Amino acid sequence: MSTPSLTTLTYKFVEIQSIDGSKKIDLSNKILFSDYFEDILSPCITMTMQIQSEYSILHQLPIRGGEPVVFSVETYSGEFVLEKEFALYVYKVSGIVADSSREMFTLHLTSREGLTNETVRVQKKYTPKPINDHVTSILKDVLLTKKYKSENIERTSNSFSFIGTLKKPFTVLTWLGPKGVPITSSSGKKGTTAKGVTGFLFYENKDGFNFRSIDSLVSSTKNQLSSTESENIPTYTYSQAIETNSPSNNFSVLNYNFEKNIDLMKALRVGMYANVTYFYDIYQNKLEGITYKIADEIKSKLGSEGKLNYPKEFANRPSRILFRTSDIGVNDEVGNPVESGRDNTDMAKSFSRYNLLFTQSLNMIVPLNVNLRAGGLINAQFQKVDASKPGEVDEEQSGRYLIKELRHHFESGQMVTSLKLVRDSYGLYGAKQ
Repeated sequence: MSTPSLTTLTYKFVEIQSIDGSKKIDLSNKILFSDYFEDILSPCITMTMQIQSEYSILHQLPIRGGEPVVFSVETYSGEFVLEKEFALYVYKVSGIVADSSREMFTLHLTSREGLTNETVRVQKKYTPKPINDHVTSILKDVLLTKKYKSENIERTSNSFSFIGTLKKPFTVLTWLGPKGVPITSSSGKKGTTAKGVTGFLFYENKDGFNFRSIDSLVSSTKNQLSSTESENIPTYTYSQAIETNSPSNNFSVLNYNFEKNIDLMKALRVGMYANVTYFYDIYQNKLEGITYKIADEIKSKLGSEGKLNYPKEFANRPSRILFRTSDIGVNDEVGNPVESGRDNTDMAKSFSRYNLLFTQSLNMIVPLNVNLRAGGLINAQFQKVDASKPGEVDEEQSGRYLIKELRHHFESGQMVTSLKLVRDSYGLYGAKQ
């Protein structure tokens, strides 16, 4: 079988099925284009399909919401398949245009768990266990899904106890993220200074559900497996001249723009560099002020700079004040002074780490690559703006980036992947060890 070209679109199957399973309609020759979306800040994947048909699919099937859609397409970078437990489900139909000869509309799709999340609630009390155990339990027992790999539900070094309080699963799973301490970090404090980092992200990509610490996402090593083996990180290069029919075109940057580089005012307002948490212990009636400076604690970064390069005149002074009340005894049946397992300064640490991750933001369009994932890393090379040294790599803007979100666009002649990339520091290919 010949390899498809960069612009060839070959559907193997695209099919929608009625809710009762009694009827199926082939959509492969009715799709004008489709877009598939992933985002590390979104708990589920989504997709849209622009449909044009010579008869009314909406009324013939009919489409009422909740219909499963399976999808398979051959691309230059491999086959892209969404079927079985990875099939998507209709949650909305929009843009309906119909006349005597055709019907056009947009199908909005999401994973089955995206719909299940609206119908179930987290009810029980979760006793002290590592947070990753709670994540697995909610995925398995509440969302009733097996769409996750054990290595993608990253272990936490801290245990935590909480009550579901009838919240939606995705709400709880996202809420648990800032409370997780990665196994590569310390926790707690020394005197009145907070130590370590916190911060996990819960999201779905093509591999299923993920619960990953920011530290592990930005690391080029597989921290979850305690291995120093480098991951396979693709390199994309921007050049104003693209060779015709060259294999290297598959890893060319077609277009890019930097959406954000620095925003010192916002960084200071959110307390990214330094902040103070006033922690009130309701059991001992004691108030304590704890200072946190992320530059002293961060280890894993995307850029190669040794320490964070920040304006010390402003950033060394705490720019945000946080307040937390202890939950001692809340989860104990008789009110004994038992702690839930939360770090007293987890808000301060997670605010700093989340905001630092989005210091730089880059939008980039590349030839369609269905092997890319939200939460994955790529290397991006850009030319230095210097007329005397044409073609030289810009070592400040180039380097390793985290894929925050991606969109695969499937359309004949326009097969591209749009990426939003972020990173927390400058320089080429990771911090020097």
